[in-house]
Amino acid sequence: MDFLEKLDYLMEENHLNKNTLSKACNIPYTTIDGWYKKGYEGLKLTSLKKLSGFFGVPLDFWANDDTLKCGGSEVKQKVIMQIEKMSEEEARAVLAFIHSLGEVERIYGSEKNDLTDIMEMTGI
Repeated sequence: MDFLEKLDYLMEENHLNKNTLSKACNIPYTTIDGWYKKGYEGLKLTSLKKLSGFFGVPLDFWANDDTLKCGGSEVKQKVIMQIEKMSEEEARAVLAFIHSLGEVERIYGSEKNDLTDIMEMTGI
């Protein structure tokens, strides 16, 4: 995913448009609009810092084009985006939960191996 795809996703997830993002991050609207019209090659570090702080993602999130190239579906990409915004402790809790799903499947066997069934069993 490139910079604009990530920005679009985060804006959509936070119910923002260019105007509201501009006000929330104190980045001029013309700057944000220019990224879409002219490209983002001249993107300034100060703008990235403002975006990172607002969305709660690390700076390297923007630089790594492979962030969401997990070979997965849109759902998997959204999961990765949410994990990127988490603290280390929160991410470890998610990982522990994922491991517990495997344990539930092991205990209940193939009769309850559908994710929907597992979610029902765990009260999700």
